[in-house]
Amino acid sequence: MHTRLAELREQIGQLDRDIVDLAARRVALAREAGELKRQMRRSIVDYAQERVVLDRAREEADRAGLDPAVAEALVATLIRTSVSAQDRDSVRRASVGAGKRAVVAGGEGRMGRWLVRFLADQGYTVGSLDPRAPEDEQAWAREALPSADLVVSAAPPVATAELYDTWVAAPPTGVIVDIASIKTPLLDSIRRLQQAGARVASIHPMFGPSVVLLRECDVVICDTGDAAAAADVTKLFEPTTARLLHMPLDEHDRLMADVLTLAHATAIAFALALPGTASPVRSTTLGALERLSANVVRESPDVYFEIQARNPHSARAIARLSAAVARVGEVVTAQDADRFRQLMDEGMTRTASL
Repeated sequence: MHTRLAELREQIGQLDRDIVDLAARRVALAREAGELKRQMRRSIVDYAQERVVLDRAREEADRAGLDPAVAEALVATLIRTSVSAQDRDSVRRASVGAGKRAVVAGGEGRMGRWLVRFLADQGYTVGSLDPRAPEDEQAWAREALPSADLVVSAAPPVATAELYDTWVAAPPTGVIVDIASIKTPLLDSIRRLQQAGARVASIHPMFGPSVVLLRECDVVICDTGDAAAAADVTKLFEPTTARLLHMPLDEHDRLMADVLTLAHATAIAFALALPGTASPVRSTTLGALERLSANVVRESPDVYFEIQARNPHSARAIARLSAAVARVGEVVTAQDADRFRQLMDEGMTRTASL
């Protein structure tokens, strides 16, 4: 029996190696297909074709006696990996930054490091203006700052505003852009920089530094009144599969109160409401909410505090959250099944698009 078990494990191991080799070959073919799509000026993402591929995987799994959901999950992962590889190839081929220099203020933070890699892929020569960066890189960034083609601030909103104020006397000549999650602290500083002759744009990448596939991500381009600067920054993301959304700068924080404040406050509150000791019984709902909350509370408290406290629209979002929890509590305390059903129906209506 022991010999047979060893034989089975060896066969499984060989199959695992074969699967990895086949996956690598599939990604290589997908990259070749991506190159052809670029030459034909076609979109990298083809949702109709993806559906064909996933349906085919389910059919093959059913024929082979495998759970179709398992096959679909495997192939969906390969699709995401392939699109991610095609995305990076598109960025490199576009060479938006070829022959240009970029400085990333706060380039040693998590999002700053993502930006440094992203811009380097675009062909930029990039330097990090950050006390944590190597001294030679800081020296290069300081020297390049006045005439760099692109200056990106990946610092928190208040720190970015302070940095902008120091540049008013002699603004960098290239496009200046922030990636702040909250824009209110920056509004006056952006206007002062513009009055001093600077070209200023403002964007909000709606994803974290661990993201690989931009296809599932939004990038908000805020209108600062400088259409040319906004166009230059938009070009950075046009070769990718990210969704680009445009909105007025002064509308950004009102929308983010729902998109960020409400979501983050809910996750933090859930984490705080958990019992001090883990339950011996698990459920899929509890597990999903715990993972979501764990991801949020492990982020930078300084950044998340600014998202909550510096947004003038946050209070209304948190008040809605508090009122919603109170409504659930009142109905449960009253043992009112009809009102509880009404709450569920209302929630279903508000999430109907999912």
